[in-house]
Amino acid sequence: MEIQDPSARATEIGVELSDIESQLTQLTREGSGGGRALDEVIGELTTLSQRVRPYYSLLQETLERRDLTYELVAKLEEVRKRALWLYRRSRLEQIFYSKLKLERSLRDMLYRQILEGYDEFSELEATESHLRTLSEDLLAAELLEEEAQSSSN
Repeated sequence: MEIQDPSARATEIGVELSDIESQLTQLTREGSGGGRALDEVIGELTTLSQRVRPYYSLLQETLERRDLTYELVAKLEEVRKRALWLYRRSRLEQIFYSKLKLERSLRDMLYRQILEGYDEFSELEATESHLRTLSEDLLAAELLEEEAQSSSN
């Protein structure tokens, strides 16, 4: 986008930032509603934050011009603040969804470990119950069977 007129440049950048903001809002809604996978949301948020960079650079370049009026500088500063806000917001949303993904991953991992631990605990409980209810004759037979297995190894 090569626009020499600073006012037209500010307007064009403002339009582009509005588009980025709309996409950010839509993406946030879809991510919060579960309409998209977290990896996809995080990837698109990364892309959005990267889209802000060239517009911010153009704004900085334009603000360095010496032929600007007070009103135009005020307009450019407002657009610059919006670019910074969009960048910060898109990065914060990216971090939020990354944390959410990590939290879900940890929860799933811990849940599996809890289930495995519970299964192991249940097996130990069953073995304990079995040993407590065995008659002395059956317990002796089991002891002799274990002895025979140890001797053969």
